[in-house]
Amino acid sequence: MSVLFLASLIIAVLVLWLVLQRNQSTRKALTRSVQRRQVLQSLINQKDSENTQASLLSRLQHIMLTKLAGIYRVFYAGSPVMLMKHLAFPAGAAAGITTLNGLYIGFPGSWVAGVAGVGCFVVFYGMLKKRRRKQVSADFSEALTTINGAISSGRTFLQAMSDYSQSRDNALAGEFRTLSRRLNLGEPAETVFMESWQHYPYREYYFFIVAILLNINSGGRLREVLAKLQRSIGSGIAMEKKMLSMTSEMRMSARITGAIPFIFLILLKFISPENFEFVLHDERGKVLLYYLIGSELFGLMVIKFLMRKL
Repeated sequence: MSVLFLASLIIAVLVLWLVLQRNQSTRKALTRSVQRRQVLQSLINQKDSENTQASLLSRLQHIMLTKLAGIYRVFYAGSPVMLMKHLAFPAGAAAGITTLNGLYIGFPGSWVAGVAGVGCFVVFYGMLKKRRRKQVSADFSEALTTINGAISSGRTFLQAMSDYSQSRDNALAGEFRTLSRRLNLGEPAETVFMESWQHYPYREYYFFIVAILLNINSGGRLREVLAKLQRSIGSGIAMEKKMLSMTSEMRMSARITGAIPFIFLILLKFISPENFEFVLHDERGKVLLYYLIGSELFGLMVIKFLMRKL
């Protein structure tokens, strides 16, 4: 009986010790989670306090400067040569449209030049922005794979980021070189990464920055976080491709439908010059022309809004 009692006592002590150890590990995990939430909340609160303290005019100025800087980065594309090339395309297209209008159609020259210049610039900017977005997504997915592999082999995050920046020759590698240099010089990590996010204002890059800042401030398993982020980006790219394939017919139909009235108006110049002159120069005809332009713009905005909701 004494042996049985002693054995039961030992088992009870072991069970109690295991429970206490588990509770202690749980408390540590909760503490780390609370610390991460506090760090993230401090980042959000700091951003909110900056926005609250800033006046409305300075905030609008900051937004405008940020937008202009983003447009410049899209057209600059890493070199002055690319900047001149990207500006020459919309300028050449606008000049061509204005010349064709003067030779064959006859719309008011200044009106056509202004609309063509703005339209070509906006369209070409959208094309460049979309291409840059796709390129950054591909490069960023590759960067996560390289950095995650380097961390798994025992390298630190800064070393892994430096390894990627030295082994690649793209815009993201250049950004990582700048990050590594600034961090090695002792600049605050939060300032460096948040300024980098201004250069790449994409959702997955923001998640990457938040994960790094949380790891720097409170620790954690960075490799697992980056692996999950990489899987999430892959799933997002696959979903985006699926959505584009499902809506390709609708988008093409919207473009053709939007172009038909303008094509008909141009053909009217050659089919019925009298009606064309009536629409262009008569006050009653101008009402029809303004209605055409306004309804087209309104329809395009509605279609764009609906496409964003998909």
